[in-house]
Amino acid sequence: MIIFLLIFLCLYGGLNFYAFSRAKNVFHFSGTTEIIIITLLCLLILAPIIIRFAEKLHLETLARFIAYFGYLWMAFVFLFFFINITLDLAGYIFKFFSPGAGSILLKNISFSLAVLLSFIFVVYGFFDAQRVRIKKLEIHTQKLLPDSGRIRIVQISDVHVGLIIRDKRLKIILDRVREAKPDILVSTGDLLDGELNNVMSETKQFSQIKSMYGNYAIPGNHEYYAGIEKALEFTKEAGFEILRDESRQVAGINIIGLDDPTGRKSGFIKNNALLSEGPAAKQDDRFILLLKHQPYINENENFNLQLSGHTHGGQILPFGMVIRLFFPKIYGYYKLGENQSLYISQGAGTWGPPVRFFAPPEITVIDLIGKKDS
Repeated sequence: MIIFLLIFLCLYGGLNFYAFSRAKNVFHFSGTTEIIIITLLCLLILAPIIIRFAEKLHLETLARFIAYFGYLWMAFVFLFFFINITLDLAGYIFKFFSPGAGSILLKNISFSLAVLLSFIFVVYGFFDAQRVRIKKLEIHTQKLLPDSGRIRIVQISDVHVGLIIRDKRLKIILDRVREAKPDILVSTGDLLDGELNNVMSETKQFSQIKSMYGNYAIPGNHEYYAGIEKALEFTKEAGFEILRDESRQVAGINIIGLDDPTGRKSGFIKNNALLSEGPAAKQDDRFILLLKHQPYINENENFNLQLSGHTHGGQILPFGMVIRLFFPKIYGYYKLGENQSLYISQGAGTWGPPVRFFAPPEITVIDLIGKKDS
C-alpha cells in the first residue's frame, strides 16, 4: 500500500500541477494568488490521506465533506488532463493547415473548453453513478438443476460501502437487488471501502435481502486494505456466507469462492488443495460457479462460469485504457471455451470519485437454464 500510495501521489500531483500550469498561462496569477492556489492543490492532493485520518479520529462529517470535495476534484483534474491534451493535439493539427492562426488564442480556447467539458462530464458522471442498471444474462447448460431447471443468480461487486456509498446510495443498489428476486446472491469482492468503525450499521440493509439458496461472498483487495478481520465480520453480519478457497453445493450448483491474491501476497492465507488442484475438479455432475474478485483466468481451473469484478469497467473514461494494461478483459461477457465463460461486472459502487463516465454501475442478473431435475 505504501508503494501504491507514493506512486499515486506522484501521478496525481503531476496532473494537478499540469492543470495549474495551464491555468497560470491563461490567468497570470499574482504571487499571493499563486501561493494560495498551490497550498490548496497540495491539500487536495493529500485529501485521501487526510480523509483516512479524519475517519480514524471519528470526525465522520468532516471526512465525508472532504471526500466529496476532494474526490470530485480528482475526477475533474483527471478528465481535464485528457481533454486538454486531446484539444492541444487538435490545435497543433489545425495550425499545420492554418499557420497564421494565433497560438495564444487557440490555447485559451482549448483551456476554456477543457474546463467546461470536464465540469459537464463530472456533473453527468456524479448523477449517473447513482443510476444502477440491471444487466441480464441467460446462460444455458446441460447440467441438472432443481425444480424448473432455472436458477437466478444475482451478482453484486465493488459496492465499496464507506463514507460515500452508504445510506440512500446503498439503498438504491440494494433495492435493485431485491427487485431482481435472486435465488442465489453473490458478492464478488470489495463490498467495503476504507475505515470500518462507522459503517457496521449498514449491515442491516444487506441482511434484509433473503434468497432461496443463500447469499455468498468472497473478499476483494479492499477487504484487506480495510482490515480483513473486521471486513469479514461486516460481511457475515450482512448475511453472507464467506468462501475463502472453499466450495458449497447448493441447488445443483457447485459454488467455489477464491480468496483475493492480496491476501496471499500479504501472507494472511495459504494456498490449499482446492486452489492448487483446480476448483471442484471432477465435479462433472454439477454446474461449477467460480467466484473470483480479480478477473484473472487460470487454464488449470475447472469451472463453467467465472464471475469477477475489480476493474469497474474503468469507471471514468478513458481510465479503462490504463486498466487494460493489467487486465485485457475489463468488462462484460466472454466465451472462453466449450461450456466455459467469464462475466466481469462493472460494479455497483464507486472507488475514489463518486463519478462514473461511460462505465455505469450495474447489478448482474444471470438466469441459469439447465435440465429439469425431475
